[in-house]
Amino acid sequence: MRILLVQTPTSHFGAGEKVYPLGLARLASLIFYPHTKSVLDMNLLPDPWPELKKKLLEFRPDMVALSFRNLDPLGGHQVSYLSSLKTSARLIRRLLPKTRIWAGGPAFTLFGKRLMKEVPELDGGLIGEGEATFPRLLSPSLVPDNIPGLIYRSKGDVKKNSSRSEVIMDELPHLDIDAFSPKAYVNGNNYVAAMGIEGKRGCDLHCAYCLYPALGGRKMRLRSPRLIVDEMEALYKEHGLTLFHFTDSVVNRPEDHFEAVCREILNRRLNLTWTGFFREDTLTERSLDLALNAGLIAIYFSADALNRHGLHILKKSLTRSDILNAARITAKYGVLTMSHFLINLPGETSLDQKESLELLEQILAIHEPVGNLGAIIFNNIRLYPDAPLTRKIINEGLIDPETDLLYPFYYNPPRFAHVLHEMEALCHEAGVFSRLKISD
Repeated sequence: MRILLVQTPTSHFGAGEKVYPLGLARLASLIFYPHTKSVLDMNLLPDPWPELKKKLLEFRPDMVALSFRNLDPLGGHQVSYLSSLKTSARLIRRLLPKTRIWAGGPAFTLFGKRLMKEVPELDGGLIGEGEATFPRLLSPSLVPDNIPGLIYRSKGDVKKNSSRSEVIMDELPHLDIDAFSPKAYVNGNNYVAAMGIEGKRGCDLHCAYCLYPALGGRKMRLRSPRLIVDEMEALYKEHGLTLFHFTDSVVNRPEDHFEAVCREILNRRLNLTWTGFFREDTLTERSLDLALNAGLIAIYFSADALNRHGLHILKKSLTRSDILNAARITAKYGVLTMSHFLINLPGETSLDQKESLELLEQILAIHEPVGNLGAIIFNNIRLYPDAPLTRKIINEGLIDPETDLLYPFYYNPPRFAHVLHEMEALCHEAGVFSRLKISD
Protein backbone atom coordinates (compact mmCIF):
# COMPACT_ATOMS: atom_id res chain seq x y z
CA MET A 1 0.00 0.00 0.00
CA ARG A 2 1.14 3.53 -0.80
CA ILE A 3 0.45 5.86 2.15
CA LEU A 4 0.60 9.65 2.20
CA LEU A 5 0.65 11.46 5.56
CA VAL A 6 -0.49 15.09 5.39
CA GLN A 7 -0.45 17.76 8.07
CA THR A 8 -3.25 20.11 7.03
CA PRO A 9 -2.77 23.88 7.43
CA THR A 10 -3.55 24.54 11.08
CA SER A 11 -1.43 27.50 12.07
CA HIS A 12 -2.71 31.07 12.05
CA PHE A 13 -2.81 32.06 8.39
CA GLY A 14 0.04 34.43 7.66
CA ALA A 15 1.68 34.01 11.08
CA GLY A 16 4.49 31.84 9.75
CA GLU A 17 4.91 29.93 13.01
CA LYS A 18 6.08 26.35 12.46
CA VAL A 19 5.24 23.47 14.79
CA TYR A 20 6.85 20.08 14.32
CA PRO A 21 4.11 17.47 13.66
CA LEU A 22 4.84 15.09 16.54
CA GLY A 23 1.77 12.95 15.93
CA LEU A 24 2.39 12.32 12.25
CA ALA A 25 6.11 11.82 12.80
CA ARG A 26 5.32 9.00 15.24
CA LEU A 27 2.77 7.44 12.90
CA ALA A 28 5.24 7.60 10.01
CA SER A 29 7.64 5.39 11.97
CA LEU A 30 4.94 2.67 12.10
CA ILE A 31 4.82 2.23 8.32
CA PHE A 32 7.05 -0.65 7.26
CA TYR A 33 7.84 -2.61 4.10
CA PRO A 34 6.03 -3.70 1.95
CA HIS A 35 4.17 -0.41 2.41
CA THR A 36 5.71 2.79 1.04
CA LYS A 37 5.15 6.25 2.45
CA SER A 38 5.43 9.90 1.59
CA VAL A 39 4.70 12.94 3.76
CA LEU A 40 3.72 16.59 3.43
CA ASP A 41 3.45 19.29 6.09
CA MET A 42 1.38 21.96 4.39
CA ASN A 43 2.28 24.49 7.10
CA LEU A 44 5.82 24.73 5.75
CA LEU A 45 4.70 26.25 2.45
CA PRO A 46 3.30 29.72 1.70
CA ASP A 47 0.97 28.14 -0.89
CA PRO A 48 0.79 24.40 -0.18
CA TRP A 49 -2.00 23.45 -2.58
CA PRO A 50 0.09 23.04 -5.77
CA GLU A 51 2.49 20.85 -3.78
CA LEU A 52 -0.37 18.68 -2.51
CA LYS A 53 -1.66 18.26 -6.05
CA LYS A 54 1.82 17.35 -7.29
CA LYS A 55 2.36 14.88 -4.47
CA LEU A 56 -0.97 13.17 -5.13
CA LEU A 57 -0.42 12.81 -8.87
CA GLU A 58 3.20 11.66 -8.62
CA PHE A 59 2.95 9.35 -5.58
CA ARG A 60 -0.65 8.22 -6.27
CA PRO A 61 -1.32 6.97 -2.73
CA ASP A 62 -3.80 4.21 -1.94
CA MET A 63 -4.46 5.91 1.40
CA VAL A 64 -4.11 9.47 2.67
CA ALA A 65 -4.03 10.24 6.40
CA LEU A 66 -4.95 13.87 7.15
CA SER A 67 -3.90 15.30 10.50
CA PHE A 68 -6.29 18.03 11.69
CA ARG A 69 -4.51 19.49 14.70
CA ASN A 70 -6.22 22.81 15.48
CA LEU A 71 -9.81 23.82 14.87
CA ASP A 72 -9.05 27.54 15.10
CA PRO A 73 -6.21 29.77 16.37
CA LEU A 74 -7.93 30.95 19.58
CA GLY A 75 -6.90 34.36 20.88
CA GLY A 76 -10.26 35.84 19.89
CA HIS A 77 -9.64 35.25 16.18
CA GLN A 78 -12.77 34.55 14.15
CA VAL A 79 -10.87 32.15 11.91
CA SER A 80 -11.75 28.50 11.32
CA TYR A 81 -9.34 25.98 9.84
CA LEU A 82 -12.18 23.71 8.72
CA SER A 83 -11.71 24.95 5.17
CA SER A 84 -8.23 23.39 5.19
CA LEU A 85 -9.63 19.95 5.97
CA LYS A 86 -12.51 20.31 3.50
CA THR A 87 -10.35 21.50 0.63
CA SER A 88 -7.69 18.83 1.24
CA ALA A 89 -10.22 16.00 1.27
CA ARG A 90 -12.06 17.28 -1.80
CA LEU A 91 -8.83 17.75 -3.75
CA ILE A 92 -7.80 14.18 -2.98
CA ARG A 93 -11.19 12.79 -3.93
CA ARG A 94 -11.29 14.81 -7.17
CA LEU A 95 -7.83 13.71 -8.30
CA LEU A 96 -7.83 10.14 -6.93
CA PRO A 97 -11.44 8.93 -6.60
CA LYS A 98 -10.52 5.48 -5.27
CA THR A 99 -8.02 6.58 -2.63
CA ARG A 100 -9.05 5.92 0.96
CA ILE A 101 -9.07 9.12 3.07
CA TRP A 102 -8.69 9.02 6.86
CA ALA A 103 -8.46 11.87 9.34
CA GLY A 104 -7.17 12.26 12.89
CA GLY A 105 -5.62 14.70 15.32
CA PRO A 106 -6.93 16.69 18.31
CA ALA A 107 -9.47 18.78 16.38
CA PHE A 108 -10.85 15.69 14.68
CA THR A 109 -11.07 13.91 18.02
CA LEU A 110 -13.23 16.69 19.46
CA PHE A 111 -15.65 16.92 16.53
CA GLY A 112 -15.30 13.55 14.79
CA LYS A 113 -18.93 12.76 13.96
CA ARG A 114 -19.70 16.34 13.00
CA LEU A 115 -16.64 16.55 10.74
CA MET A 116 -17.61 13.31 9.02
CA LYS A 117 -20.86 15.06 8.02
CA GLU A 118 -19.15 18.32 7.13
CA VAL A 119 -16.56 16.55 4.98
CA PRO A 120 -18.33 13.69 3.17
CA GLU A 121 -15.15 12.80 1.28
CA LEU A 122 -13.66 11.32 4.47
CA ASP A 123 -13.92 7.54 4.71
CA GLY A 124 -13.30 7.69 8.44
CA GLY A 125 -10.97 8.78 11.16
CA LEU A 126 -9.28 8.02 14.46
CA ILE A 127 -10.58 9.41 17.74
CA GLY A 128 -7.89 9.92 20.37
CA GLU A 129 -4.33 8.63 20.19
CA GLY A 130 -3.50 7.08 16.87
CA GLU A 131 -0.26 5.25 17.67
CA ALA A 132 -2.01 2.11 18.94
CA THR A 133 -4.60 1.83 16.19
CA PHE A 134 -3.09 3.40 13.06
CA PRO A 135 -1.21 0.23 11.99
CA ARG A 136 -4.53 -1.61 11.81
CA LEU A 137 -5.70 0.78 9.09
CA LEU A 138 -2.91 -0.55 6.88
CA SER A 139 -4.40 -4.02 6.67
CA PRO A 140 -5.69 -4.99 3.20
CA SER A 141 -8.58 -6.80 4.91
CA LEU A 142 -9.73 -3.88 7.06
CA VAL A 143 -12.57 -4.66 9.49
CA PRO A 144 -13.64 -1.22 10.84
CA ASP A 145 -15.90 -2.42 13.66
CA ASN A 146 -12.93 -4.17 15.33
CA ILE A 147 -10.76 -1.04 15.61
CA PRO A 148 -11.07 0.94 18.88
CA GLY A 149 -11.80 4.65 18.53
CA LEU A 150 -12.58 4.49 14.82
CA ILE A 151 -15.27 6.55 13.10
CA TYR A 152 -16.31 5.24 9.69
CA ARG A 153 -19.10 5.15 7.15
CA SER A 154 -21.33 2.10 6.96
CA LYS A 155 -24.46 1.72 4.85
CA GLY A 156 -24.98 5.45 4.56
CA ASP A 157 -24.49 6.14 8.26
CA VAL A 158 -21.56 7.30 10.41
CA LYS A 159 -20.57 4.81 13.11
CA LYS A 160 -18.22 5.33 16.04
CA ASN A 161 -16.51 2.57 17.96
CA SER A 162 -16.82 3.48 21.61
CA SER A 163 -13.58 2.15 23.11
CA ARG A 164 -10.27 3.93 22.71
CA SER A 165 -6.74 2.63 23.19
CA GLU A 166 -4.43 4.61 25.46
CA VAL A 167 -0.77 4.47 24.60
CA ILE A 168 1.75 3.39 27.23
CA MET A 169 4.00 6.42 27.31
CA ASP A 170 7.25 4.47 27.51
CA GLU A 171 6.19 2.60 24.36
CA LEU A 172 5.67 5.69 22.22
CA PRO A 173 6.92 5.11 18.67
CA HIS A 174 10.06 7.01 17.82
CA LEU A 175 9.92 10.11 15.63
CA ASP A 176 10.51 9.44 11.94
CA ILE A 177 13.06 12.19 11.44
CA ASP A 178 13.80 11.03 7.91
CA ALA A 179 10.20 11.65 6.89
CA PHE A 180 9.79 14.89 8.88
CA SER A 181 13.19 16.56 9.16
CA PRO A 182 13.50 18.65 12.35
CA LYS A 183 15.82 21.03 10.51
CA ALA A 184 12.87 22.30 8.45
CA TYR A 185 11.37 23.74 11.64
CA VAL A 186 14.39 25.36 13.28
CA ASN A 187 14.29 28.88 11.89
CA GLY A 188 11.58 31.49 11.49
CA ASN A 189 9.45 31.29 14.64
CA ASN A 190 9.03 34.45 16.68
CA TYR A 191 6.73 33.27 19.45
CA VAL A 192 6.85 29.53 20.03
CA ALA A 193 9.40 26.75 20.17
CA ALA A 194 8.90 24.65 17.06
CA MET A 195 9.89 21.31 18.60
CA GLY A 196 7.57 19.79 21.16
CA ILE A 197 8.55 17.20 23.76
CA GLU A 198 6.00 14.92 25.41
CA GLY A 199 6.55 14.30 29.09
CA LYS A 200 3.07 13.06 29.81
CA ARG A 201 -0.43 12.76 28.41
CA GLY A 202 -3.75 13.24 30.15
CA CYS A 203 -4.73 15.62 32.93
CA ASP A 204 -6.26 14.97 36.36
CA LEU A 205 -7.36 18.57 36.89
CA HIS A 206 -11.00 19.55 36.44
CA CYS A 207 -10.93 22.99 34.81
CA ALA A 208 -14.49 23.66 33.68
CA TYR A 209 -13.66 24.97 30.20
CA CYS A 210 -10.85 22.61 29.24
CA LEU A 211 -10.90 19.58 26.95
CA TYR A 212 -7.44 18.17 27.74
CA PRO A 213 -9.01 15.30 29.75
CA ALA A 214 -11.26 14.49 26.79
CA LEU A 215 -8.24 14.36 24.49
CA GLY A 216 -5.69 12.54 26.64
CA GLY A 217 -7.63 10.98 29.49
CA ARG A 218 -8.40 12.04 33.06
CA LYS A 219 -5.26 10.50 34.54
CA MET A 220 -1.71 11.60 33.89
CA ARG A 221 0.33 8.96 32.08
CA LEU A 222 3.97 9.71 32.70
CA ARG A 223 6.87 9.07 30.38
CA SER A 224 10.18 7.96 31.82
CA PRO A 225 12.52 10.93 32.39
CA ARG A 226 15.27 8.91 30.78
CA LEU A 227 13.29 8.44 27.57
CA ILE A 228 12.19 12.08 27.51
CA VAL A 229 15.77 13.29 27.69
CA ASP A 230 16.96 10.59 25.28
CA GLU A 231 14.72 12.19 22.66
CA MET A 232 15.88 15.71 23.52
CA GLU A 233 19.52 14.67 23.44
CA ALA A 234 19.18 12.96 20.05
CA LEU A 235 17.45 15.97 18.52
CA TYR A 236 20.12 18.25 20.00
CA LYS A 237 23.20 16.26 19.04
CA GLU A 238 22.04 14.90 15.68
CA HIS A 239 19.93 17.79 14.39
CA GLY A 240 21.16 20.87 16.22
CA LEU A 241 17.89 21.65 18.03
CA THR A 242 18.48 23.69 21.16
CA LEU A 243 14.97 24.96 22.04
CA PHE A 244 12.05 22.74 23.06
CA HIS A 245 8.54 23.20 24.40
CA PHE A 246 6.96 20.61 26.69
CA THR A 247 3.54 19.79 25.28
CA ASP A 248 2.26 18.63 28.70
CA SER A 249 -0.91 20.35 29.89
CA VAL A 250 1.11 21.23 33.02
CA VAL A 251 4.84 20.56 32.98
CA ASN A 252 5.52 20.80 36.75
CA ARG A 253 2.96 18.23 37.90
CA PRO A 254 3.58 15.82 39.48
CA GLU A 255 6.51 17.55 41.13
CA ASP A 256 8.70 14.48 41.57
CA HIS A 257 8.45 13.59 37.88
CA PHE A 258 9.17 17.17 36.81
CA GLU A 259 12.24 17.38 39.04
CA ALA A 260 13.45 13.99 37.81
CA VAL A 261 13.35 15.27 34.22
CA CYS A 262 15.33 18.37 35.22
CA ARG A 263 17.95 16.25 37.00
CA GLU A 264 18.23 13.95 33.97
CA ILE A 265 19.01 16.96 31.75
CA LEU A 266 21.55 18.24 34.27
CA ASN A 267 23.24 14.86 34.68
CA ARG A 268 23.88 14.67 30.94
CA ARG A 269 25.29 18.23 30.83
CA LEU A 270 23.16 19.13 27.84
CA ASN A 271 23.22 22.76 26.73
CA LEU A 272 19.48 22.81 26.00
CA THR A 273 16.76 25.39 26.54
CA TRP A 274 13.07 24.74 26.98
CA THR A 275 9.69 26.18 27.93
CA GLY A 276 6.37 24.88 29.26
CA PHE A 277 3.12 25.71 31.00
CA PHE A 278 3.45 25.70 34.78
CA ARG A 279 0.91 25.41 37.58
CA GLU A 280 1.18 28.29 40.07
CA ASP A 281 0.40 26.38 43.27
CA THR A 282 3.13 23.78 42.73
CA LEU A 283 5.89 26.21 41.78
CA THR A 284 8.55 26.59 44.47
CA GLU A 285 11.83 28.45 44.58
CA ARG A 286 13.66 25.13 44.81
CA SER A 287 11.94 23.63 41.76
CA LEU A 288 12.35 26.81 39.70
CA ASP A 289 16.05 27.03 40.58
CA LEU A 290 16.46 23.40 39.47
CA ALA A 291 14.56 24.05 36.24
CA LEU A 292 16.61 27.14 35.39
CA ASN A 293 19.83 25.20 35.90
CA ALA A 294 18.40 22.52 33.57
CA GLY A 295 17.73 25.03 30.77
CA LEU A 296 14.33 26.62 31.40
CA ILE A 297 14.26 29.99 29.61
CA ALA A 298 10.58 30.98 29.70
CA ILE A 299 7.67 30.06 31.91
CA TYR A 300 3.99 30.16 30.96
CA PHE A 301 1.14 30.43 33.44
CA SER A 302 -2.54 29.91 32.72
CA ALA A 303 -4.38 30.84 35.90
CA ASP A 304 -7.17 32.07 33.60
CA ALA A 305 -9.02 34.21 36.17
CA LEU A 306 -8.07 37.34 38.08
CA ASN A 307 -10.83 37.22 40.68
CA ARG A 308 -12.22 34.68 43.15
CA HIS A 309 -15.51 34.28 41.31
CA GLY A 310 -13.71 33.44 38.08
CA LEU A 311 -11.35 30.98 39.74
CA HIS A 312 -14.38 29.28 41.28
CA ILE A 313 -16.53 28.90 38.17
CA LEU A 314 -13.52 27.77 36.12
CA LYS A 315 -12.76 25.19 38.85
CA LYS A 316 -9.09 26.13 38.82
CA SER A 317 -8.44 25.08 42.43
CA LEU A 318 -6.17 28.12 42.69
CA THR A 319 -6.23 31.19 44.90
CA ARG A 320 -5.21 34.77 44.24
CA SER A 321 -2.38 34.18 46.72
CA ASP A 322 -1.11 31.29 44.57
CA ILE A 323 -1.01 33.60 41.55
CA LEU A 324 0.84 36.35 43.40
CA ASN A 325 3.29 33.95 45.00
CA ALA A 326 4.17 32.47 41.60
CA ALA A 327 4.72 35.99 40.25
CA ARG A 328 7.05 36.80 43.16
CA ILE A 329 9.09 33.63 42.62
CA THR A 330 9.54 34.20 38.88
CA ALA A 331 10.40 37.85 39.48
CA LYS A 332 12.96 36.89 42.12
CA TYR A 333 14.73 34.61 39.64
CA GLY A 334 14.22 36.94 36.67
CA VAL A 335 12.85 34.26 34.36
CA LEU A 336 10.89 35.44 31.35
CA THR A 337 7.22 35.00 32.27
CA MET A 338 3.98 34.93 30.26
CA SER A 339 0.58 34.81 31.96
CA HIS A 340 -2.81 34.01 30.42
CA PHE A 341 -6.14 35.27 31.73
CA LEU A 342 -9.75 34.96 30.55
CA ILE A 343 -11.82 38.12 30.82
CA ASN A 344 -15.57 38.75 31.12
CA LEU A 345 -16.47 35.38 32.55
CA PRO A 346 -20.08 34.31 33.23
CA GLY A 347 -21.66 35.97 36.25
CA GLU A 348 -18.96 38.55 36.86
CA THR A 349 -20.04 41.77 38.56
CA SER A 350 -18.56 45.24 38.88
CA LEU A 351 -16.97 44.16 42.15
CA ASP A 352 -15.35 41.19 40.38
CA GLN A 353 -13.98 43.53 37.71
CA LYS A 354 -12.54 45.76 40.41
CA GLU A 355 -10.93 42.76 42.09
CA SER A 356 -9.45 41.68 38.76
CA LEU A 357 -7.94 45.09 38.17
CA GLU A 358 -6.43 45.15 41.66
CA LEU A 359 -4.80 41.73 41.15
CA LEU A 360 -3.50 42.72 37.72
CA GLU A 361 -1.91 45.87 39.15
CA GLN A 362 -0.25 43.79 41.86
CA ILE A 363 1.18 41.39 39.27
CA LEU A 364 2.54 44.27 37.20
CA ALA A 365 4.05 45.88 40.29
CA ILE A 366 5.83 42.64 41.23
CA HIS A 367 7.45 42.26 37.80
CA GLU A 368 8.14 45.95 37.08
CA PRO A 369 11.43 46.31 38.98
CA VAL A 370 12.89 43.22 37.29
CA GLY A 371 11.40 43.67 33.82
CA ASN A 372 10.93 39.91 33.37
CA LEU A 373 7.27 39.98 32.32
CA GLY A 374 7.19 38.99 28.67
CA ALA A 375 3.46 39.44 28.26
CA ILE A 376 0.08 39.13 29.86
CA ILE A 377 -2.30 37.62 27.32
CA PHE A 378 -6.01 38.34 27.69
CA ASN A 379 -8.75 36.42 25.93
CA ASN A 380 -12.42 35.77 26.16
CA ILE A 381 -13.38 32.16 26.72
CA ARG A 382 -13.81 29.97 23.64
CA LEU A 383 -16.77 27.63 24.26
CA TYR A 384 -16.61 23.98 23.22
CA PRO A 385 -19.44 21.45 23.24
CA ASP A 386 -19.65 19.22 26.31
CA ALA A 387 -17.23 21.27 28.41
CA PRO A 388 -18.80 21.66 31.90
CA LEU A 389 -18.74 25.46 31.70
CA THR A 390 -20.45 25.40 28.30
CA ARG A 391 -23.24 23.24 29.70
CA LYS A 392 -23.61 25.65 32.63
CA ILE A 393 -23.82 28.66 30.32
CA ILE A 394 -26.46 26.96 28.18
CA ASN A 395 -28.46 25.76 31.19
CA GLU A 396 -28.54 29.28 32.59
CA GLY A 397 -29.85 30.63 29.29
CA LEU A 398 -26.78 32.81 28.66
CA ILE A 399 -26.45 31.60 25.07
CA ASP A 400 -28.83 29.97 22.62
CA PRO A 401 -28.55 26.16 22.99
CA GLU A 402 -28.59 25.92 19.18
CA THR A 403 -25.38 27.96 18.87
CA ASP A 404 -22.99 26.17 16.51
CA LEU A 405 -19.78 25.72 18.52
CA LEU A 406 -17.85 24.06 15.70
CA TYR A 407 -16.83 27.55 14.63
CA PRO A 408 -15.08 30.10 16.89
CA PHE A 409 -17.53 31.26 19.54
CA TYR A 410 -16.37 33.44 22.43
CA TYR A 411 -18.43 34.27 25.49
CA ASN A 412 -18.24 38.06 25.76
CA PRO A 413 -21.46 39.75 26.94
CA PRO A 414 -21.57 43.47 26.13
CA ARG A 415 -21.71 44.87 29.68
CA PHE A 416 -18.01 44.20 30.34
CA ALA A 417 -16.79 43.64 26.78
CA HIS A 418 -14.59 46.74 27.09
CA VAL A 419 -12.66 45.42 30.09
CA LEU A 420 -10.25 43.28 28.05
CA HIS A 421 -9.15 46.32 26.05
CA GLU A 422 -8.70 48.41 29.20
CA MET A 423 -6.50 45.74 30.74
CA GLU A 424 -4.45 45.43 27.55
CA ALA A 425 -3.93 49.20 27.61
CA LEU A 426 -2.79 49.06 31.23
CA CYS A 427 -0.29 46.29 30.46
CA HIS A 428 0.96 48.11 27.38
CA GLU A 429 1.68 51.22 29.41
CA ALA A 430 3.39 49.19 32.14
CA GLY A 431 5.54 47.41 29.56
CA VAL A 432 6.67 50.62 27.87
CA PHE A 433 7.43 52.35 31.17
CA SER A 434 9.36 49.32 32.41
CA ARG A 435 11.42 49.16 29.22
CA LEU A 436 12.18 52.88 29.44
CA LYS A 437 12.97 52.53 33.17
CA ILE A 438 10.28 55.05 34.15
CA SER A 439 8.73 54.32 37.54
CA ASP A 440 6.11 55.99 39.72
